Amino acid sequence: MKENRRRYSSATGRVAEVRFKRCAKDLGFDVRKSNDEDDMYLHIDFWLSKDGEGKWGVDVKGNNLPNEIWCEFKNVRGERGWMYGGATIIAFDMPEEGGFSIVNRKELKDYCEKNVQEIIVSHKKNAYKKMYNRQGRGDVITSLNLMTLSHFLHTEFGSTLLGTRKS
Repeated sequence: MKENRRRYSSATGRVAEVRFKRCAKDLGFDVRKSNDEDDMYLHIDFWLSKDGEGKWGVDVKGNNLPNEIWCEFKNVRGERGWMYGGATIIAFDMPEEGGFSIVNRKELKDYCEKNVQEIIVSHKKNAYKKMYNRQGRGDVITSLNLMTLSHFLHTEFGSTLLGTRKS
């Protein structure tokens, strides 16, 4: 990854995390930033609870195109990707939609294992429901259309789409 792209991805990820924290707090959730170990090994950015009950790990994904998400089977080091992490939910930042689309990580993983073809493609434009490995990296990812996942977008965390905070 070129250094400019790495900086851009890192910055948009941090912005998405700040937005998520604000939105979740506005909906009455208690939000606690994960520690470095949970972040790196469990792929958990935040821990959520509500009214002293529950404890949900959240992995926030920024830098998404409208209606397009990327799912990670293996990370850039060739290790288990975030679909196999410890998060309960994945929050995809969708600014064009006005907030975050929330999916259950396990349901998304199960869907990908069942519906993504085990064909490795060499270009991202061919990665829809196929496995894509970026040259020189250990990752295996796939792209999905978020609307095809609408049957398991979740509402138990406030709304299917956590709206952005109005300032």
